[in-house]
Amino acid sequence: MTSTKLQGWLLALPGLIFVALCLVLPLARTLREGGVTLDVWRDPYFQGRLAWTLTQAGVTAGVAALIGVPLAFLLSRFEVRGKALFLRLLLLPFVTPTLVAVLGLSALLGPQGWVTRLSGVDLSDTPALLVLGNLFFNVPVLVRLSYAGFARVPGNVLGAARSLGAPWWRAALGVALPLALPGVLAGVVLVFLYSALSFGLPLALGGERFATLEVEIYTLTALQLRLSEASALIVGQLGFTLLATWAYVALSRGGVGVPLGGLPRARGGARAALLGLGGVVALVCFAPLIAVMLRGVLGASGFTLAYWQGVLADEATPLLVWNTLRFGLMALAGATLLGGLYALGAWRAGSRALDLVSLLPLMVSPVSLAVGYLLAYPALAATLPMLIAAYTLLAWPLVVRSLLPALRAIPPRLLGAARSLGATRGAAFRSVTAPLAFPALRGGGALALATVLGEFGATLVLTRPEWATLSTGLYERLGRPGERNLGEACALATALLLLSTLAFTLLDGGEGEVT
Repeated sequence: MTSTKLQGWLLALPGLIFVALCLVLPLARTLREGGVTLDVWRDPYFQGRLAWTLTQAGVTAGVAALIGVPLAFLLSRFEVRGKALFLRLLLLPFVTPTLVAVLGLSALLGPQGWVTRLSGVDLSDTPALLVLGNLFFNVPVLVRLSYAGFARVPGNVLGAARSLGAPWWRAALGVALPLALPGVLAGVVLVFLYSALSFGLPLALGGERFATLEVEIYTLTALQLRLSEASALIVGQLGFTLLATWAYVALSRGGVGVPLGGLPRARGGARAALLGLGGVVALVCFAPLIAVMLRGVLGASGFTLAYWQGVLADEATPLLVWNTLRFGLMALAGATLLGGLYALGAWRAGSRALDLVSLLPLMVSPVSLAVGYLLAYPALAATLPMLIAAYTLLAWPLVVRSLLPALRAIPPRLLGAARSLGATRGAAFRSVTAPLAFPALRGGGALALATVLGEFGATLVLTRPEWATLSTGLYERLGRPGERNLGEACALATALLLLSTLAFTLLDGGEGEVT
């Protein structure tokens, strides 16, 4: 092993130890606990929960592909006003706390929702709300990943097809799509995985009839204390999660797409398709956010600040904000330190194994992770270090997956030029590597912090009453009947959304991507 590779492994060692203690060991304990009770899978009820989990994830991935892939192709091949801003805004759903989306969809399509009142169609007892919630979070993921895939297709290849008389849609299907297919399929797999592992959406929108495996795991753990059966469900869930993650890794190889210059302006059918698909995506991704903000200031008699006044007057609100901020900042500090060192180590070592390890936390849902903690570290149950460890582990891969591609994109000749001018390895790192990689580190930290601020699954399992956050406070208000409680929940959701967005905006350097 060369000295550079050895240094890389040494830099990655703290991250490897962290993953071993906070992920591998809890999962191993879960596997051991669940391995002796796999008979739970013979129960038709749990078989049905698995079937529904896979079905709703598959439907979400299919619908997302139908609207997201064509839009991504058109955005990659035609110039349209506001495209850069639109792609940028598509990051907003990714950093939106789950319960904010729940409230937004309920305000639009719930029993007393505005669209429900106008149309008379109530979707609250159907799986449609759950699928729409999944689309809210995951259509932007598919659009951005597919856009990067189509951007890698050389312009002259499509130009040759167009010069032979093929219309743009035939060139897209016959030339661009086959070349971009690995990246597109990687996006579809990621949407499927995110939808299958979702917790907050099916808990709040699915109800008992449309509960997914994640909800069943939470119920068995937190409400019924049947940890062995919950572990058995996690074992089964890990099976399809591993398959989906393997498919994503196999499909997502390749560089980041670079937008082409000199694109023609969209006209005719291309312009109509862009506006139509873009409008649908904007409606799915932004209407719930607008709805929840409006619902926080609109009462039965019109505009009111009573809901906000109720939230501000509640003596528990400062504690919710304080806990949310301090837990998020502690997790960010740990994830940035461990993730930064790990990304540097994986870059220097050039190890595919280290690259794959950084994906492991993305394979495990927060609820499953929390169950593993309770099994592996019973003496630490309901302690702050356990909660912060869970937060940090959820944030860590977002830092690594943002920073690692940026490090790999640094041309080796730049470092060679610095060394040839007499710079030491440390000086070359400070003058070349650090300035080029810092925007990606900042972007990864922004994604991590915004995600942790709205984290809900692990918090619900591991928290104590005095550690309540904005997410758990919001969930508690959702469980109370009455118009005022709903309005205050929307006001609290708006505050959480603004806090997450502000944190992301302040930290993000424009490189907040996960690959």
